[in-house]
Amino acid sequence: MKEIRFNGYGKSPGKLYLAGEYAVTLPGQPSIIMAVDRFVTVNLDPRTDALISVTSNLLGHRELSSSELLTVAFDDDWRLVLRTLQLIQTYAIENGQPFTGLTVSIDSQLTMAGQKLGLGSSAAVVMALIKAYVALSELPMSSIQQYKLGALATLTTPNFKAGSMGDLAAATFGGIIRYQKFASPVIFDWLDQHRYVSEMLAATWPDLVIEPLALPADWSLLVGWTGSPADTQALLESGDLTDRDAAKQLLAQNTAPLVGMIETGLRQADFDKVRAAMQLSQEQLFAYASRVGLAYVTPALLSLLSIATEAGAGAKISGAGGGDNGIALTNDATVATAMRDAWQRAGITPLPLAIAFN
Repeated sequence: MKEIRFNGYGKSPGKLYLAGEYAVTLPGQPSIIMAVDRFVTVNLDPRTDALISVTSNLLGHRELSSSELLTVAFDDDWRLVLRTLQLIQTYAIENGQPFTGLTVSIDSQLTMAGQKLGLGSSAAVVMALIKAYVALSELPMSSIQQYKLGALATLTTPNFKAGSMGDLAAATFGGIIRYQKFASPVIFDWLDQHRYVSEMLAATWPDLVIEPLALPADWSLLVGWTGSPADTQALLESGDLTDRDAAKQLLAQNTAPLVGMIETGLRQADFDKVRAAMQLSQEQLFAYASRVGLAYVTPALLSLLSIATEAGAGAKISGAGGGDNGIALTNDATVATAMRDAWQRAGITPLPLAIAFN
């Protein structure tokens, strides 16, 4: 049995979607996600007692005992933190390691003026917690197993299971990734069978794909924040259920080739191909939102897109829409500067973000 070390540290980036939103919640549907350089950091220290003391710059302070963690209710803003700690506890015990008290410090940079920036803060918290405990305990857990543990935590936490889990992949691996969601019905079957966490982490997850991509060195990523936060989980579950499922299947069919175009364009440094595919992807997302009655586009987001496309950049809303961010790519530094200035004049905040690498 390994002795637990002091000062476990974990750091995970936020994320932005370049392509594949909404459809990516379907197993095997491709998307492209970028990790960006605003982070959640977690520090862990073991305690000599059984108290778990958690402090977050966003949530405040929470205390409970390690025995209470086994049966705690997941019914407040702490639910994802507590569920992640619960699964870490389970995995540690399965691997013959004692789980006692912890002092946990969580610091998120994924906000501005007290508002979330739409960069996947929940996923970054989950993965930073897992990374910190792996560092603290030296548990045998590869990066892909860390991702799977984060996915299990998210899938089994109320109000989070509808997501794609792609933000967890970006928070785990960093960089730009091609991501396909795993076959979630298979994982839910394993959970219903009460399989060991260690067994599920070691298994192959059907349909899961996480592959690295890169942004050409002379291209610029621009991110505009509208100042209006969006509720991603609520947006994912809004609209008529029957219409939404049929519309999402159509969206998946129409956008999969466009995600492929963007991937090829990135690999070949073909800016015109990427720009065209981004515009077509945005049109498909507009059509999907219209079919299901989704409050997807806002005046600020529409202004952001118009400024970027008129300047000759590739642009689209990133993520679930309804607020938050739009992104643009350009291979012209002069265009990038002009766009940032134009966004600011339109009341849109350019965020100084770059691709974050592990």
